[in-house]
Order: sequence, then C-alpha cells, then structure tokens
Amino acid sequence: MNVPTVTHNGFSFINLNKPTAEQIAFLNKNFGFSMLHLEDYLYKTQIPKIEVDEDYSLFVMDVPYIQQQKTKAGAPNNTVIPNVLSSRTPFPSFPKSAKRKRINIGEVDFFVGKDYLVILHDDRTPQIDELFDMCKISSKHRDDLMGKGSAYLLYRIADILVDISFGYVEDITSTIDYIDRLLEEKSGAALIEDISITRRNIVVFETMIKPLLPIFGELERGKYPKLTHEMTDYWSNLLDHLQKIWERLEDNKELLAGIATSNESILSNRSNELVKFLTVITSISFPFVIVNNLYSMNVKGLPYADSPWIVYLLFLAILAGGVAIVSYFKYRDWL
Repeated sequence: MNVPTVTHNGFSFINLNKPTAEQIAFLNKNFGFSMLHLEDYLYKTQIPKIEVDEDYSLFVMDVPYIQQQKTKAGAPNNTVIPNVLSSRTPFPSFPKSAKRKRINIGEVDFFVGKDYLVILHDDRTPQIDELFDMCKISSKHRDDLMGKGSAYLLYRIADILVDISFGYVEDITSTIDYIDRLLEEKSGAALIEDISITRRNIVVFETMIKPLLPIFGELERGKYPKLTHEMTDYWSNLLDHLQKIWERLEDNKELLAGIATSNESILSNRSNELVKFLTVITSISFPFVIVNNLYSMNVKGLPYADSPWIVYLLFLAILAGGVAIVSYFKYRDWL
C-alpha cells in the first residue's frame, strides 16, 4: 500500500489525494485517528471546524473550486500554480466560456500532530499536491516548510488556499462587470441566467467563508495551544485575508442586487411598451371592427348599403375614428 510521505528531521508530511479505504485503515491503525473523523471525510459530512483530540488536532477547511474544461487528452485542465511558494501567488484565470461556471466547495482535512501533518483532500486542491512534490524534490523547501513544526506547515498550506480564494473573488467581480456591460446592450434570458448563477456563486462562497472567520479568530486569540504556539501573528494575517474576501463578496452582492433590480426594471418597461403598442393597435382597429361587423350583416335597410361610393365613405369614417383615438391618447399623454 502506497502512503505518500515526506520526512524531514523526524517530521512526516503525508498527502493523501482521494484516500482509499486501505489508506484510511492505515491512518486509524498507525496514527490512532478516530474512525468518526476519517469516515466523515469520506462522506463529506463535516463543516469547517477544529477538534482537539488527545494526540492530534483536526482542522477541516472548505475551499472554492470551479470545474475546468477537459483537455483534448481528456484530463481536467485544472488551474495549477507555477510556484505556490512564490512571494506573489498568481490568481487563477478563467476564460470567457467559464462565465456561467458554478463554484463548488472542496473539503480539506488536516490531522495535526506533534511530529506529523496528514492531509486528506481530492483533485479540487491541486496546490497541495504541488507543494508536496516540491518538498519531495527540494531539501530547501523541506527545511523551509517542515522545519518549523506541523502548525507552521498547516499555516503555509492554509495561506495558499486562502490566497487562491482571492482569484475566485476576482472572477466574480469580473463577471459582474461583464453583466453590467451586457445590461447596457441588451437584456434577456441569457442575462437573467448570468445574474442567477453569479448570485448562487456568491452565496456558496459566503457559505464557505462564514464558518472560517470565527475559527481563525479563535486561532488568533490562542484558543488552541497546540496550534497557536508563537503562531498568533500568522493566524491574524489569515483572518485579515478572509475578512477582506468577505467584504469583497458583500460588496459584489450589493452591486449584483442593484444590477438585477435595473434589469427587472428594463424588462418591466419593455413589457409595458409592448402592452401599450398592442393597446394602440387594438384601439385604432376598433372603428374598423364596428363598421365591418355592421355592414357584413345580411340585413336590409343599412344606410347607403347599395350606393357605389359607400366604400370610400366607410374608409373615411374608419380613418377619422383612428385619428380621433390616437389624438385622444396624445391628449391624455398615454403615448
């Protein structure tokens, strides 16, 4: 059985992408992890939280994810960062075809012990796999990341995942700008769909961020001694990033609500214009309908029914009636 592990000075970094049942059993047997915690990950029933056990701490974190289009070879084209340890982490970029992509939530479970860090995750967080590979091939990265203990390694990975979230916020912001520009050109079913999906993405994102805010607040205040020893400033930095993400999401929500209201007003105005147009057409045709019904009856005694010039007279009466109706509409400022 393969359990991907990197060791450095007695510290172990274990990275399990889509852990199998055998790997779960291995963790339970060799590390003493509770099967309740392990099974909760398999069935994705947990929400962001920290639970402290006698020998380890469990930190559950949610991260945003957008399913990318598949490449010609059939492999997903996930957003992979060239260097997750660079001083400036580039944000993921999304093509215009991803405007209507739905944000999903991926779960990452960190089992933090005195001399180990075990991570359970899936393909929604390829950055963890990249960082793990960098630790495998570079002693410098092993010393930098693993040489300061499990809490510091947890912070570095959480910092990467939080910074990646900024990219998704930027994507939501650019989508709202796109919707705003589109609103100036046209309004219709496609725009309504864009607004609906973007609203949904914001709600999902806030659902992910909201429970993380109090968790990092507790870490900043030192509630969990095993995770906060000399780490207060680091957790404070992450909390600040999450608060900025939350504020950006709130701003985007308000802006999108205003755009949605404007779109509804435009659609309502178009409906009113259509009803007005149909009303005018119906009103103008009313004299014609009356005259036509009257002179199409098979009865005797209709005025001038046998006269050859009655057709011209009737057309003149219909025209005069239509002009009178339009003039009255103009007078009442209905047109």
